[in-house]
Amino acid sequence: MLCPECGQENQDNAAFCRFCGSSLQAAADTQQAQGPTQAPAAAAAAPAAPPPQAAAPGGPSTPFSEELAPTSLAALVKESLEVESPNAFNLQNKKLLRVNMAASGGSVLAKAGSMIAYQGQISFSRQGSGGAAKWVKKAVSGEAFTLMLCQGTGDLFLADASNDIVLIYLNNEAITVEALNLLAFSPSISWDIKMIKGAAGMMSGGLWTVELTGTGYLALISKGEPMTMKVTPEQPTFTDPNATIAWSQSLNPTIHMDANLGSLKGLLGSRHGELFQLAFQGDGFVVVQPSEVAPSTSLQDPRGGGSGTAGGILGGILGQ
Repeated sequence: MLCPECGQENQDNAAFCRFCGSSLQAAADTQQAQGPTQAPAAAAAAPAAPPPQAAAPGGPSTPFSEELAPTSLAALVKESLEVESPNAFNLQNKKLLRVNMAASGGSVLAKAGSMIAYQGQISFSRQGSGGAAKWVKKAVSGEAFTLMLCQGTGDLFLADASNDIVLIYLNNEAITVEALNLLAFSPSISWDIKMIKGAAGMMSGGLWTVELTGTGYLALISKGEPMTMKVTPEQPTFTDPNATIAWSQSLNPTIHMDANLGSLKGLLGSRHGELFQLAFQGDGFVVVQPSEVAPSTSLQDPRGGGSGTAGGILGGILGQ
């Protein structure tokens, strides 16, 4: 409290000024009377506080925002982290295959150009046809069949143009596959090239497939979720060649031509229109994809060193 006589500062509860001895009671009464009326004026005179400044984008104090970033870095790493497995073949998701090279015996056969990443020490080389008979079939078909042999230690990651991957384990069994839909398989599985009966005049080079027999893993690709259909002697099954993925070895499909649908050629279905189908008769199954368009491929051209389109219906994946 200030003394009204000498202007010196005193304690708020002091009765007399300790400097001049004047009474401070009257000054205290005056200050209490003026306080309520002067306080708003003082508050109005005080300058307004500046609004808080937003942190610079990307700065260290930028808070996490779900609107700007749907997930955090930690969540991204956690949700998409690679899945380790002791199995030789393991699906990381519907479109990505992980091959444990140790569990696969140190090698695997895969479609050339399908490697997207690997960990460890893995080498890649063109795989031979495995015999003169296969080479002759390859030459007659006119296709650029190309497999790559992957050898080494670590983990190999395979994919093909973001197509879905169908993982199968053969236990001393056999299956026939459209070559374009073949992604990878264990070296313990034997393979051979076959031509569908009646396909020689269907297109240039005919319609060639791959028979796989033995025990081991097999990875196929499908443009969408596949469906398996039963085939019985009483109910034959007809499929679009480009929608057909694989079938049981007990079946020997033939080319079926429906002359009544000739007028639709070029309007519906694949490049063959609806004129040609694969006819399955007997006991077994056939696997189809939900698309009449053959899946695109990341086929690696071994001569040009780049990715290219697949030739014919096979897509060219088996080596000479």
